Amino acid sequence: MSARCNCSKFQFEAPKPQMVAVCHCKSCTRSGGSIGSFNAVVTLDDVKFSKGSIAEMSSYNDSDTDSGNTIVRHFCGTCGSALFSIPEKQGEGAIGYLKVAALEDPDAYAPGANAVLFESRAPGFVRKALNWPEGVQVMARGS
Repeated sequence: MSARCNCSKFQFEAPKPQMVAVCHCKSCTRSGGSIGSFNAVVTLDDVKFSKGSIAEMSSYNDSDTDSGNTIVRHFCGTCGSALFSIPEKQGEGAIGYLKVAALEDPDAYAPGANAVLFESRAPGFVRKALNWPEGVQVMARGS
């Protein structure tokens, strides 16, 4: 599926996700400027760039995460679009969390969430409004 940043400096094709997760941890909400971050878990070797590359993106090493693991947040330095969060210290077959908002057609790619991370950190009005479909794994802080 096609994806890009807002200014099109970075354009790429993304594979079908292994899973889709919505994270409400404080780090994801702050870095995304929203109440949660919709992430498609993809194998990075399967992401094919037509413009730019992950190495050319601006990045931030985020160690203030609820999981306690450092994650590298990659974004376009021109328009500021968040594109990937990549866990530090991975070997072969490394995964990345592709921001679903970067997709040209998110409905075709990520029809729903498989997991909800740190739901207890979501604002109360969000927890009350959400009715996750049957089968969605909801994980609390530290799970």
